[in-house]
Amino acid sequence: MGLEADFQGALERDSNIVTSNFTGVAAPLSVTGSAVLDYQTKIEWFGTVRGRIGYVWGNGNLLSYVTGGLAYGRVDLDGTSTVRGGVSSGGPSTPFSISHAIGHSQVNTGWVVGYGTEGVINFWGARNWTWKIEGLYVDLGHLDDTDAIVGPTITSVTGGQTFTHSHFTDGILRAGLNYKFN
Repeated sequence: MGLEADFQGALERDSNIVTSNFTGVAAPLSVTGSAVLDYQTKIEWFGTVRGRIGYVWGNGNLLSYVTGGLAYGRVDLDGTSTVRGGVSSGGPSTPFSISHAIGHSQVNTGWVVGYGTEGVINFWGARNWTWKIEGLYVDLGHLDDTDAIVGPTITSVTGGQTFTHSHFTDGILRAGLNYKFN
């Protein structure tokens, strides 16, 4: 059993575009258009502090283990919200378009679980080097963001308030080389 901590840059990204069309009538006006949310979520960096417990096989050269504990990392959400369309009162339509940037970032804490195998590398009788392969599942929680309504109001159409709820998770498979000081 033991304790392990790590820290790494990630720069992992995911993006999405959500489009919602709308139509409304408030006599004598009619409004048609679309709202488009173009956004990107990121994990910039993360680290873990984990307990580790396992079983040593055979002559002590191979360890299988499970691990789990605290995860922390910087998560970001940024993008653009755009509402565009036209307003008419039976005649030609008057176009409108309103865009605004959205964004939020913070350091989140969460949890991590995983499993792995570590084995001894025997260099000329010195057993200080080991190899390792492990899989981890990291959950950094949620990032919620509510942006303000952007004006001006155009014939009862506003700039599209944006609500986001993003969940940050990651599956990691990694290999490593360790040196034991003893």
